Amino acid sequence: MLDKKRQTNLIRSSLKISTIEGSWWAVMYGMVEAYFSAFFEILRYSSFEISILTTFPLFIGACVQNLAYKFYHFFQSRKILLVALKFLQSLLIPTIYLVGIKLDNFFIFLIFISAYFAIALSQQSPWTSWMGYLVPSRLRGRYFGHRSQIIRISMLVSSLFAGVILNAFENNDPILGFGIIFIIGVIANFGSAYYLFSQYEPSYHSFEEKDEKIDLRDMKFEIIKKYISYDSFSELSFSISGPLMMVYWIRELNFNYLEIAILINASQLIGLFSMRYWGRKIDKIGTYPVIRFNSMWICLFPILWIIIYYLHDHLRLPLSLILASLASLLFSGRALAMDNRLYEHMNGKSMIKLTSKRVFYRGTAIFIGGFIGGLVSGINYSIDIYLFEIIKTGFHVVLFISFIIRSIIWIKFLRKVKGQV
Repeated sequence: MLDKKRQTNLIRSSLKISTIEGSWWAVMYGMVEAYFSAFFEILRYSSFEISILTTFPLFIGACVQNLAYKFYHFFQSRKILLVALKFLQSLLIPTIYLVGIKLDNFFIFLIFISAYFAIALSQQSPWTSWMGYLVPSRLRGRYFGHRSQIIRISMLVSSLFAGVILNAFENNDPILGFGIIFIIGVIANFGSAYYLFSQYEPSYHSFEEKDEKIDLRDMKFEIIKKYISYDSFSELSFSISGPLMMVYWIRELNFNYLEIAILINASQLIGLFSMRYWGRKIDKIGTYPVIRFNSMWICLFPILWIIIYYLHDHLRLPLSLILASLASLLFSGRALAMDNRLYEHMNGKSMIKLTSKRVFYRGTAIFIGGFIGGLVSGINYSIDIYLFEIIKTGFHVVLFISFIIRSIIWIKFLRKVKGQV
């Protein structure tokens, strides 16, 4: 049994290590997951197929990740479980690449993508409960704000570098370009696993959670139920258009890989420098005001992306940069506030179970939204049904539907100044 001073030092050291671990994960994300949609595009899948490839695996992952709770009790260690999952995740990246370029079979490819996200999402619940134990409640806003800032720097640099690589190979051998960035992503994920293994983990019994049944209908979990409901419906509205945005940029706005990399990284830069601000803001005024204010403005972005389509070519990229940067600013603050809201109400017992429920409902909502978006985008519309002669493509219809549903959800859950979401 560690004395309190020794344990405090180990926790303080682990929080620093966790920030380093997150930066390695961010490199993997910037090299691999950030460009999955572009990889699907280069494999010549339709917008509906890309939407399914982007969202159905998240649904499968959300279902499978509930098993993380069982595996945790089997291993009796979050650390061993997470490192094992990262190792399997790393092996699947080159497998996905080879299956994609060698086999012209959508369903087999979908199986491997689903396996990847099942493993990736299974890491969320044990990691969340582990960090919930390590990070003092009074410091969570500032710590996660700082950690998110470092992660965004790593993600910014890696995704920009990946965009440069893809642009260099775009006209000669784009498939090879994806192979290079995916291998770099594998190496980075192994680095993440190494630093994760270096973190301090309390003994299994020191923060063991009771195997009690969680019923969201109980009054005890009324706030959690509202939180999960809002979170899930929001993700549904975002995923109607979100999975197709890179396809929209390529097909409708005619951006190349370098322009997409600039677009992603410029917006990430804004989000990066906003994280400490949002962390302090959350610690000062609380999570709900930030969620409410940011979500209100997030409703408008689908309409603004439609307007971008009608601008002159030389105006599209600079105004897209501004729009994407504003979106990153608001989504960053909202995401940080949502995560901290989760910690506020899920301290102590059954954190893994409750986090698993959140991930499951989010994954289900993302799949439903993505399915709707993919289905709608692939329909050939008659010019007679276009609204105000502005919505002229399937992508525009998708964006307009996303705007309507985002607005309805905001009115339903967040119109009141004080709420329990």
